[in-house]
Amino acid sequence: RLEAALPRLGQTSVVDLLAAVGRGETYAADVVKAVYPDYQDERVAPERPASTEGWFDVKGGEGMKFRVPGEASDGRSLPIRGLKGDLPVRFAPAGGAVPGDRIVGILTPGEGITIYPIHSPALTAFDNDERWLDVRWDIDEDNPERFPARISISSINEPGSLATIAQIIGENDGNIDNVQMLRRATDFHEMTIDLEVWDLKHLNRIINHLRRSSVVSNAVRVNG
Repeated sequence: RLEAALPRLGQTSVVDLLAAVGRGETYAADVVKAVYPDYQDERVAPERPASTEGWFDVKGGEGMKFRVPGEASDGRSLPIRGLKGDLPVRFAPAGGAVPGDRIVGILTPGEGITIYPIHSPALTAFDNDERWLDVRWDIDEDNPERFPARISISSINEPGSLATIAQIIGENDGNIDNVQMLRRATDFHEMTIDLEVWDLKHLNRIINHLRRSSVVSNAVRVNG
């Protein structure tokens, strides 16, 4: 069962998957949901029709399929308009989601749909809410797109440490969008870095290389 679920979890082997769980990069609950896709927790609204899927064919919505609750099933796909239509799509702040994450959408009247990774702490604000949407990635491999992610880094306070961090990210094909210093001390710095990455594997590779650096004491993903 674990082997069959590996593609949905962004891993290539059971050993790699268990290691990712041990490092805290993959949540055990996400593994359970991938192995048992029919499992529903209390936050998922019941009786969502399986046949009402549609596409957002715009930047920020490309590569995802949405199932909308409460729509009558007519056997056809349900087109949902994007940024220029009735339901704009955006990613949650503070990290958003990247391909490989299990994701959900929250529908806000007048604002559209906000995409969150399933383990985002921000989703606790929507417990017992009927605005949840089932969302899944369907990425066009011929049209790759970068997605926003945020990481938190504790680094040694010494000359060149920030340059070393930027070099590691650049050598691993990451794109830095913003750097924010949160705390400065005599011997260390704490910062957040907003990145653009291709998918969850890409993000995890960057984090792993940062953790191996002599100037980095810790590097973790920030989930919005």
